[in-house]
Amino acid sequence: MAARKRQQQNRPIEVGDRVRAKITGRAGEVTNVAHDGAHNQVTVTYDHEPQDEYLTTPARDGAELPTELVDRER
Repeated sequence: MAARKRQQQNRPIEVGDRVRAKITGRAGEVTNVAHDGAHNQVTVTYDHEPQDEYLTTPARDGAELPTELVDRER
């Protein structure tokens, strides 16, 4: 069982994966993965949160982040 969890954590992030942004702590779904040579850029669409009505559109809709700034949700 532990070996399977380790394999899932080490696999690359793909479209449809659930992730959590390290900067904001918000959870969401990956909608796009762009490969830029050595780095990958992921587009995350955040889940709805109660505070969203008070945030600007870019802050509540999602973000484009390097893969180093997102964690896969368990």
